[in-house]
Amino acid sequence: MTISSGPRAIVVATFVALTVGFVAGYLLAPRNAASSGPGEGDSAAPHAIGPEEYAQLGMQSLEGGDFASAERYLRRAADLAPENAGAHADLAVALMYQRRWEEAHGELEVAQQLSPETPEVYLLQGVVYRDGLGDSERARGAWERFLAMVPPGSAQADTVEQWLEGLGSDGGEVP
Repeated sequence: MTISSGPRAIVVATFVALTVGFVAGYLLAPRNAASSGPGEGDSAAPHAIGPEEYAQLGMQSLEGGDFASAERYLRRAADLAPENAGAHADLAVALMYQRRWEEAHGELEVAQQLSPETPEVYLLQGVVYRDGLGDSERARGAWERFLAMVPPGSAQADTVEQWLEGLGSDGGEVP
């Protein structure tokens, strides 16, 4: 069955919107300041770059379509904050845009181990399984786990339900 580019474009646009929303939540989440006491900030370098700044640079590169730069910045953010699941998920997105599915899968596995309660990890895993690894059953499992974690009827849930319907019972491809 041939599928028009219209539904594929909607899927891609939805994926991008979900990714940007996930990353915006990560970037806007409260952080502990490196120095909180009076006078402690005086000894810090005035232009020190930490994982949050690298993540911001990476997201700006993603939005601009410069996926290699995005990967470089997001990898640095993940290196500086190895226990931050969001940093690994963001790096996975940059790798996904470069169609480096195995590496993206590895970063999402790390993110899942660090933060198994984060639904976006399962959303992204489903995309990697379906689009990159050709494993509809594992995509279905990841997306079903995602749906169990998000409010029914939300925009994300509706999108994933459509993707699941597209998989069909025979494991066919999503438009």
